[in-house]
Amino acid sequence: MAKQGATVSKYKKKPATVRRRQPTKKQAKAIARSETKELARPLGSFNLCAQVFRIMGRYWKVLGGIILIYLVLNIIFASGISSITSTVGAIKDDLKNVGVQPHPLVSASTGFLVLVASAGSSSSAAGSALQAMLIILISLVIIWALRQLLAGKAVVLKQAFYNATGQLVPFLLVILVIFIQLLPVTFGVSVLAAVAAAVGNIGGLGTVVLTILMLLLAAWSAYMLSSSIFALYIVTLPNMHPRAALRSAKNLVRYRRFLVLRRVIFMPIVLLVLAAIIIIPLILYATFLVAPLFFVLGGLALLFMHTYLYSLYRGLLG
Repeated sequence: MAKQGATVSKYKKKPATVRRRQPTKKQAKAIARSETKELARPLGSFNLCAQVFRIMGRYWKVLGGIILIYLVLNIIFASGISSITSTVGAIKDDLKNVGVQPHPLVSASTGFLVLVASAGSSSSAAGSALQAMLIILISLVIIWALRQLLAGKAVVLKQAFYNATGQLVPFLLVILVIFIQLLPVTFGVSVLAAVAAAVGNIGGLGTVVLTILMLLLAAWSAYMLSSSIFALYIVTLPNMHPRAALRSAKNLVRYRRFLVLRRVIFMPIVLLVLAAIIIIPLILYATFLVAPLFFVLGGLALLFMHTYLYSLYRGLLG
């Protein structure tokens, strides 16, 4: 009898395993989209600007010290203020030619746009290269300092410059990727300028076609940059590789690109408006102050940009 029971238990059926059906590609996309909606929504553009000013005001000693060192190095090695001074001299000459412009405000506004367009340039190729390298190094220092300060850690200015450049090569590689992603819009602008110079007055249909082409290329670049710009902050983490940083940045903005683009585009608009409010009256009434103030505003704009984007990056992380 015992033998028979053993035989029965030997051939007893095993419980059937339940197989989970794998979601289709469309279902997986819908699940990922719903999970993204549950993430914390980053601050709006105006609230983000207010947060940036609070951060800059709270940590003004460290962040202001970084910008002061940048400005001094820029004057010594890149002659950053000399090119601004020459541009301001040309603007001053234009203001004296009263008959050229219908109103001095128009000439001052045009001069301000010329100043903005010439920002970061130098009278020599070596000066421009040194200026670009300074911007990269100071950007690393600002990002390192922001990460430490917003984590509640005390930062010494000397420590920021010593420890910030550990990820210099990965940072440069991400910048190279960003330059490649800017090629579509650069190509569009170059083609439009070349056609306009060769043909002269383009017809209505040609203008529409070229404008649509340039907008499409600009949208393509903006779509790629909306994620890659955050890789600059991810790649500064210790032992982070550029490819992993770019992949993480892409996942960070997935299904939120339009939301991110609105906030990123808002940043240069704010900077231009604030700079115009300060510089245009000076061009009209105190031209001798334009060059030094615009030079200082350039350093503060770099700090504002990184603080804004880093705050947005933290907001996307939730």
